[in-house]
Amino acid sequence: MTSPIGTKKEHNNNSGRGFTPPFLTEKKLFGAGRAGFTLIELILVALLISILISLSTPLFRRTFSDIQLKNTAFNMARMINYMREIAIIERANYKLNLDHKKGTYWIMKLDSFGEKPVYKRIGGRYGRTFSLPEGLRFGDKVKKIVFYPDGRSNEAEIKIVDKNGEGRILHVKGFGSEIEIKDIIEDEDKE
Repeated sequence: MTSPIGTKKEHNNNSGRGFTPPFLTEKKLFGAGRAGFTLIELILVALLISILISLSTPLFRRTFSDIQLKNTAFNMARMINYMREIAIIERANYKLNLDHKKGTYWIMKLDSFGEKPVYKRIGGRYGRTFSLPEGLRFGDKVKKIVFYPDGRSNEAEIKIVDKNGEGRILHVKGFGSEIEIKDIIEDEDKE
């Protein structure tokens, strides 16, 4: 006599769970049972990763260069505004010197009048020599900007450019206005 449930094998296959596809119960799929990856698979993954890195590296480098350029222009504009304010407060002439060959700049204060005015380096936080970050340079020949006690200054355009010729222009206007920072446009340089 057979049991109403059926044989043990039938019971396992029809246990109320529905149909189980054979590929889920089979242990011998092609590639199943192996412990790792083939050399070809590893090489393909390494190749894909290296392609992605090589495509994204220039984008990151360009972004870093842009950030560095913007920060340098902003910091220089902040220093120029500080010099204008301190010249008014202390009622003295100040001068921003730019060295194009070395990519450095520093502040000096008028020490004495005479046939030729004598400027001396100032002390403190702004008394040191500042350097442009590597890869940046001054793009024009402005060598100095003088700030006077009445709020005036020499008008100048200071260009800070990177290796690709892209950069920022700081417009220093004569009397009491804020420093304007603009992108260098290629057509502007060609004219």
